[in-house]
Parts: sequence; structure tokens; C-alpha cells
Amino acid sequence: MLGLKPKEDEFFSLLKTSAAKICESSLILKAAVADPSSFQEKMAELNEIEHTADEITKSIIIKLNKTLVTPMDREDIYTLATILDDIVDFIQGALERMIMYKASKPSAGVQDLVGILHECVQIIKVSFEYLANTKTKIKDILENTQQIHSLESEGDRLYRLEVAKLFEEETNPIEIIKWKEILEHLEDAIDRCEDLSDSLKGVVLKYA
Repeated sequence: MLGLKPKEDEFFSLLKTSAAKICESSLILKAAVADPSSFQEKMAELNEIEHTADEITKSIIIKLNKTLVTPMDREDIYTLATILDDIVDFIQGALERMIMYKASKPSAGVQDLVGILHECVQIIKVSFEYLANTKTKIKDILENTQQIHSLESEGDRLYRLEVAKLFEEETNPIEIIKWKEILEHLEDAIDRCEDLSDSLKGVVLKYA
């Protein structure tokens, strides 16, 4: 433990809830790209989760401003909270663009990229469940951060392949523009998972 007082424990509870929300959001995106007919329904679900995630982030920031003693450096808590929020925003943004641009059916490669994103956020969710117990869970968290790093590398490789395939096989320039932007949003979401992983690694090494 980080020597927590009951009220300090609320930070970990809020961060853990925020991490669970990104996991819910990526699961919805995964279901949506597998069944484009569900886009509108899944978008409504994502909007609700994004709103909840925003409220959690606001709660953390308000609490930071009101709490004299925090269990970690304020900058660390703020960084973790805002990156978590960013990931939800990118997930929401990817599906939003699929709908807004009336994009064609997501390719198998897009679905694979979404799958990598979901693997990353599942690992993040577990890592945040460990965060209040860094002394006993440091090995698990560090192993998780390495897994995310490996997944991000695989995501980069797949992103490049999909962009190359798009330019090689798609004859409609409008579709190229649409899907390139959507792919960039998915890559950005995975990149932010790695950013979060790096921040998490720094935090646990500092306090373990």
C-alpha cells in the first residue's frame, strides 16, 4: 500500500473506475466494427460512457484541488486521469467518424487493430486494480506495461499495413481519406495506451 488514509483511497477508486470505463468503451467499439448495422446503437452507448468518463476525470481534478495530502504526486494523478480520458475520447471519435463519413464496412485489418486496442485497455484495467498495492504488485504492473509496449508495436505494424493496403486496393479517393483518418484515430488510441503505460511504470517505480 502507499500508506493510504481512507479519503486518499478515493483517488485509486476513481482511477480504477475510469480504467474500467475505457475497457467498456473499447468492447463497444469492438462489437460495432464486427456488426456495422449496430453503429448507431453502439454510438449512443459510447456517448454515455464518454460522458461518465468526463465526470470521473472532473471529480479527480476537483478532489486534487481540495485535498491537502495525496497518495501520489498531484502531477502523477492528473497525468493518469487525463490520459485515461483521452483514450475514451479517441475510441468515441473513431466510431463517430465511421458514422459521420458513412464509411464502408470495416476491413478485417481494422477489426484486428480494434482487437489490439481492446487487449491494451484490458491490461490497463487490471493494472489500475493493482495501483493501490504497488509494493506487492510491482512485478505484475511492470509486466503489464511491457505487454502494452509489445501490443503498441504490433498496432503500429498493423496500422502501416492497413494504410498501405488502403492506397493499393481502394480506388475511391474519398474512401481513402475517410479510412485513413479513422485508422489514425485508432492508432492514436493505442499510442495513448502506451503513454499511459509509461506513466504508470514511472509511478510504480517511484513509490514501490
